[in-house]
Formats: sequence, C-alpha cells, structure tokens
Amino acid sequence: MMKLRRSGFTLIEALAGSLIFAIGAVVICGLSHRCVVNNVRGQEYEQAWRLLDECLDKASSQRRTLMEKEKTEGDFPGTQPPYHYTLAVEPADIAQVYRVTAEVHWLVAGQRYSVKAQTLLSDR
Repeated sequence: MMKLRRSGFTLIEALAGSLIFAIGAVVICGLSHRCVVNNVRGQEYEQAWRLLDECLDKASSQRRTLMEKEKTEGDFPGTQPPYHYTLAVEPADIAQVYRVTAEVHWLVAGQRYSVKAQTLLSDR
C-alpha cells in the first residue's frame, strides 16, 4: 500500500501565521505613527526656537520702545501652526540693565506648547 504524502498548510497553521503577521503589522504601524508625530513635534520646537531667537533680536534692536511698553505680545504671520510671542522687560538688580523674558507658544489639537528664554539688555 502506498502512503499519502501531504504538502501545504492546514487551516489552523494558516490562521496562526496570519494572526502573527497581523499583530506584527499593527505594532509596526503604531511605531511608525509615533515616529512621525515625534518628528513633527520636533520640527515645531525647532521653528519655535528660531522664532524665539528672532524675538530676542527684536528686543535688542528695539530696546528703547520695549522698555517703555514693558510687555509686548504678537503673532508670527504665515507660520503653521500659528505661533505667538510675548516679550516682557523688567529692571534687573544692576543699574541700567534690564531682564528680557521672551516666550513663544503655539497650540496643536488644544494642547499648548511653549519655549522661553531670558537675556539681559543694557539701557546704554
């Protein structure tokens, strides 16, 4: 009598393999999504730091006007997401020196993000 030789997979083996593949695909998609979100957030922070640097340059070049107002707020036109800034000036402990605090903030999906820096400016 001849023996039958089976080749191929049973239904259970095929289902188990498909399940393992599906779980792996879901995990990889989740990790990829998280990487993209973190990359976008990093780009937002990078742009915010550049804008913060612009604010501090503006404070340095327009220090007289800024010292009179003590606080200035505004927007950066054409940025996505919309970025807003605040510049505040207060006298430091040293004569004719002022502490400038600059903050850039933005909203993404109702979540507020911000970067902040301080510097000293001379009245001279």
